[in-house]
Amino acid sequence: MKKIVIAALLSAFISTPALADNTGTYYVAGDFGSATYSGLPGWSNPNIVRIAGGFHFSPVFAVEMGYSMFGDSNTIDPVYGPAIISASSFQLSAVGTFPLSPQFDLIGKLGLASNVEDYSDASGGSASYSRNDLLIGFGAQFNVNSQVSVRALYENYGAFDNFFPPMKATSLSLGVVYNF
Repeated sequence: MKKIVIAALLSAFISTPALADNTGTYYVAGDFGSATYSGLPGWSNPNIVRIAGGFHFSPVFAVEMGYSMFGDSNTIDPVYGPAIISASSFQLSAVGTFPLSPQFDLIGKLGLASNVEDYSDASGGSASYSRNDLLIGFGAQFNVNSQVSVRALYENYGAFDNFFPPMKATSLSLGVVYNF
């Protein structure tokens, strides 16, 4: 899967853009979706809210910084009772755009995610873990006009801790992008 994303990003850098030139412009984005945890059997899957900002270096390449907040994930531990995990992620990524038409783009993301996981249970136990990992994402974007776009994204944030198996998170989201 990593090879496919890298190939898509490289293709986006080489392609001739069909859209107006956004070079030198900033953008902000907001996404809402659903996350899935792996490595945590029995825990609920939370919603996710993400805010981001970026800069277009060319019509097909941008750099984006984002912060994702995962909702609480719950379980009933047979020893400690109810338990909650809260997670968040700060990301820095390169974003490649592959224009299919003036209104529709494919996008790919490759970067670094700085992930944090906080655990607490009913017995008063708590712990916090953090880990940096590779961020991979891809999606599609519909350009409403030169300033507003609607996008759908899949993102893989990688691992959040050093356990075996580690807690990992992926998300599917819908969002809005505003270009300045």
